[in-house]
Amino acid sequence: MNVAACRQIGPIQASSPPREPGMEILVCAPYPPYPPRFGGATRMFHLIRVLARDHRVTLLCLASAEEAAALGPLREICAAVHTVEPPPGARWKRLYQLRSILERRVYASHVYYSVEIASRLAALLARHKFDIAQIEFGDIAGHYAVPDTVLRVVDEHNVEYLLLERTWRQEANPLRRLYNRLQAEWLRRAELTSCRNADAILTTSAIDRDVLAQDVPSVPIRVVPNGVDTAFFTPGSDPVDPNRLVFTGAIDYRPNTDGVLHFCAEILPRIHAAEPEATFAIVGRNPPRQVRRLADRVLVTGTVPDVRPWMRQAAVFVVPLRVGSGTRLKILEAMATGCAVVSTSVGCEGLEVTPGGDILIGDTPEAFAEQVVRCLRDPGLRARLGAQGRALVERRYRWEAIGEELTAFYRELCKARVAVPRHAGPTTIA
Repeated sequence: MNVAACRQIGPIQASSPPREPGMEILVCAPYPPYPPRFGGATRMFHLIRVLARDHRVTLLCLASAEEAAALGPLREICAAVHTVEPPPGARWKRLYQLRSILERRVYASHVYYSVEIASRLAALLARHKFDIAQIEFGDIAGHYAVPDTVLRVVDEHNVEYLLLERTWRQEANPLRRLYNRLQAEWLRRAELTSCRNADAILTTSAIDRDVLAQDVPSVPIRVVPNGVDTAFFTPGSDPVDPNRLVFTGAIDYRPNTDGVLHFCAEILPRIHAAEPEATFAIVGRNPPRQVRRLADRVLVTGTVPDVRPWMRQAAVFVVPLRVGSGTRLKILEAMATGCAVVSTSVGCEGLEVTPGGDILIGDTPEAFAEQVVRCLRDPGLRARLGAQGRALVERRYRWEAIGEELTAFYRELCKARVAVPRHAGPTTIA
């Protein structure tokens, strides 16, 4: 979930007085939600932002000293922000990947869990009365203990084990394939255990909800989709380059890396055969070496100060993903800027899009290239796709409306908790 370019965020308004008594909500995150430079951080930031208008939100997250110093905008809207230095798993990646194999334990637990953050969480829960503890990402949520007096909610940005299962099936390298297959097996066990121990689960799509419901039938699951700031991502007056194709994302995120490499190897040559003047820009942070090697044929920007001009100036926004779970914020943001989008079915999975109406779909290299060429040759088609995409996000994917849905769900949970305490067994929330 997955826009890497650094964005400029407008002034954050102070919380308005609650219309109803506000809830006390604790958000526990494996990395800083600000600045919202990629999908996971964007989702966390905007959900915190909209919840904090009517409720007291406390944030606990892993963050380096430099990252913690950049959290000023969140400190303005949260009741409190607490940070803990990250564990060494990310700095010594290969060592901890090997350790995860020897321990038969998911690697993510070495990156996103530490005794220090568990201790800080326990201290916060002991001295403050929270209604909700929202734990981000099911693959690590099981490490964090929450007392029965607090409703435990797991926010599943993706069904992580499904993402890894799709990754290993696409992997050509035998060692990586084996590694990802083992990680997927261990991750499935850990993630489902976390979900079964929750009072409720949030997913970004009905598809992910249905996947989890098969194994976790007794826990309420609510779809809280990813959204877009429709006041920030807007159509602009930038001149469109009729030959420009653009992809944005955290390029070091494995599904994005795979997608752009696949596009350049299998799809772009077919586009060039029909439209030789077409150009391709890969916009986003930390492009790995195999992507940087493409710079003699395509534009590889790295991090940019603002992703919106790249979307607005593009003739076509491409999402050639073969691996994924959850939903792609990049599509919603491109649609909000009025850009025509061509995607695979996996790329737009979980979004309430209409193929041929607000998006074009191509699931083979030939079909994807054909849809892109249609757009390049037909400005009217591009304009129609852009207008209908913008209408979709305004109607369904505004963060403010999504926040209201989440608040309503949390109020339902709290009322059900009063009626039926946790020890009496699971409750069913419509």
